Amino acid sequence: MSDAAWLVLEDGAVFAGRFVVRGRGDAGEVVFNTALTGYQEIVTDPSYAGQMVVLTYPLIGNYGTAPEWAEWLRPAARALLVHRAMPASHARSAWDLVTYCRQYELTLVADLDTRALTRHLRERGTLRGVLTEAGAPLEPAVERARAVSLAGIVDTVSTPQPYELPGDGPRVAVIDYGVKQSILDRLRARGFALTVLPARTTPEELARLDPAGVVLSNGPGDPADLVDRLDVVRLAVDRYPTLGICLGHQLVALALGGRTYPLKFGHHGSNHPVMDLRSGRVQITSHNHGYAVDRDSLGPDLSVRFVNLHDQTVEGLELRDRPVVTVQHHPEAGPGPHDADFVFDEFQRAVAEGA
Repeated sequence: MSDAAWLVLEDGAVFAGRFVVRGRGDAGEVVFNTALTGYQEIVTDPSYAGQMVVLTYPLIGNYGTAPEWAEWLRPAARALLVHRAMPASHARSAWDLVTYCRQYELTLVADLDTRALTRHLRERGTLRGVLTEAGAPLEPAVERARAVSLAGIVDTVSTPQPYELPGDGPRVAVIDYGVKQSILDRLRARGFALTVLPARTTPEELARLDPAGVVLSNGPGDPADLVDRLDVVRLAVDRYPTLGICLGHQLVALALGGRTYPLKFGHHGSNHPVMDLRSGRVQITSHNHGYAVDRDSLGPDLSVRFVNLHDQTVEGLELRDRPVVTVQHHPEAGPGPHDADFVFDEFQRAVAEGA
């Protein structure tokens, strides 16, 4: 079996590479991420479920991998596409990247012209693709790429049953649409006791728990696919201090009458400047989302709190007269700076004031 690989996109474009690890994933949405580091955090972020990730930095794997750097139990991305897969040199590294991908059956393709692939995605937008052996018939591959669907993807990364994480402070409910470990860590660092709930939690189940606050987590896919689950979001924002992160931010907007729309090629990177319109301060933030909230669809109860300075997209909302704040970016990520960590402090104060 040849290691020569083709990435075949739904528009018929073909990019040549090499299979380093043949894992379980060979089809998905193809998105690019501009971060220089954090490849393990990226592939284990449940928001990347259903996607094949192109890393624009050319040398990936230099510092290896370690269990404590993971954001989820296993890689959520379907494949990792890189220019060069490098050997590891780091005192805390447990495995090099290739060994890690073999251990978790994560497809790894190297020797790709990731610059040309990224330029193609920037021009054409997010595309679906499949990985095949080089020389395989193109027409069936293109048809299979066009058939890729992310419908129902949230339920593949959400916890199937509620579970609790101890803390000395108030109990906070985290509705898990694909929550990152770093979000749970940031909340526990502030003393919260956490109950993590499945994505299909009902309003009645949340009301029975009656938490001191609610966090609506990040997650993959199109927020409009979850319109049948907005009643629990409405209950949260109506009754409890609420923090929405990424997909959770989008669901708050939908629950209160707003709309979302797909971005051309999404925001995937660790250097997006975001302005807090309340303070005028700019934070450097980490992003991973393919959809945004339509500013013109927002009702009078919602006001825009944060704005992306690259393209002026909505980065966060506030609900007038209620302790609800949402962010499109990832305040837990800390891509070098921890500029956005204050979002968790604001949520902590809101919970304390509501107690």
